[in-house]
Amino acid sequence: MVDATRDLLVKVLPYHPFLIKPNNHELGEIFGKELNRDEEITQAARKLQQRGARNVLVSMAGDGALLLDDSMVAGFIAGYLQSGSYSYALRLGTACGSATAFSLGLAERRDIDALLKTIE
Repeated sequence: MVDATRDLLVKVLPYHPFLIKPNNHELGEIFGKELNRDEEITQAARKLQQRGARNVLVSMAGDGALLLDDSMVAGFIAGYLQSGSYSYALRLGTACGSATAFSLGLAERRDIDALLKTIE
């Protein structure tokens, strides 16, 4: 997990950190423009994911925060910690990733559970 300034943050991306935490101003500095709308911030955070970060948590001071996550990895880890089974962890990870892909934001538990029942 990395909470660092612009240059250091960018330099760690090839190592695929589990989580990076820029604020919206730092994110704008990385891409050389001011980011004002959630859509702009999301797009910039996605670019950091494409460059290697698995999860990007953007703090926005009084405006809250925004999380772009790797739901499949999180689901796999949760499944393995719950069961100790790679098979179950893979099923849960796949369900979490798929449910999030079809959701606006993070998937709801009911959607994950519904997909989990269909994955063998």
